[in-house]
Amino acid sequence: MAKLRVGVVGCGPMGRGHVKHYAGLADCELVGVVDSDPKRRAEAALSSGARAFADAKDLIGRVDAVSIATPTTSHKDLALMFMDAGVHVLVEKPMAESPEAAEAMLNGAKDKGVVLQIGHIERFNPAFRAAKEVVSDPRYVIADRLSPFSFRSVDVGVVMDLMIHDLDIVLEFLDDEVESIEAIGIPVLAKTEDMCDARLRFKGGAIADIRASRVSMKKMRKIRMFQQNAYLSIDYQGNSISIFRKGEKFAAGEFDPLTIDPSQLDDPYGFVFGELLDVTEREITSSDALRDELRSFLEACRGLHPPEVTGEHGLRAVKLAQQIRDEVGVYLARERGRAGLSAD
Repeated sequence: MAKLRVGVVGCGPMGRGHVKHYAGLADCELVGVVDSDPKRRAEAALSSGARAFADAKDLIGRVDAVSIATPTTSHKDLALMFMDAGVHVLVEKPMAESPEAAEAMLNGAKDKGVVLQIGHIERFNPAFRAAKEVVSDPRYVIADRLSPFSFRSVDVGVVMDLMIHDLDIVLEFLDDEVESIEAIGIPVLAKTEDMCDARLRFKGGAIADIRASRVSMKKMRKIRMFQQNAYLSIDYQGNSISIFRKGEKFAAGEFDPLTIDPSQLDDPYGFVFGELLDVTEREITSSDALRDELRSFLEACRGLHPPEVTGEHGLRAVKLAQQIRDEVGVYLARERGRAGLSAD
């Protein structure tokens, strides 16, 4: 089977990861890298053996598939250009800067019959895949994604930059429509929001509280899900899952926590997390999520399976992100009015 010819557009921090992995995958040939910065494209070409180009158009006719890891505002035009030439496209998250742009990309892929995959990398995180085996009908979700300021993706706010990962994940676990949204957001270092808290209420009654910050002192990527028979804590960064269920005796009615005198227990903590609650902790075997994502993309390009994260998935995340951004805009306008400040 002939190797797929691939290219990477954008050689920033994320794009360099694509370059590295494509260069190491046996079933493809990295033929070109593109970046407007001469130093970045030269370094990417030197590290991978690919040719360096200043203009993405120069990849047309040379590649079968391409990764787009450029600023979000350029995603639509680049994707449509490649799709129009019959090239399969993987575009980094967020899919686009607006639902309208994302929809244009989705329609373009359908019209040309090419693969469009969205780079929601957490779908390839081993912790997410393990969670899919145990999560069923969550009723309350808490997601935290915190990060120090990275000086990248400043063309979009934290909702599109970081929160969109958890929006995609929540929409995967909660197959329901969002009924209402409450959100606040604050710009700190950028002109757009750097911190955001959002509460989503779903038509079926479930609630999700999602927090994102890119001005935190430490990183955190955790999601907790409460369902009727269990509470699950998923640490994406640590690749671990903790599952809390009622202990057999407690579930059978042999214990009533309200009648137990803790002073009579040798180890109250051990009693709670040994008798009242059954705790299972699973360490997940670590893997390279980006490598797995790119390998899956190449398989989809060969027709072996549909893309794992489709254009439809990307569009629904962008739509929800835009709704949250709209609510943040309302909040900021209200706060400026309360403080007597102008819109500028």
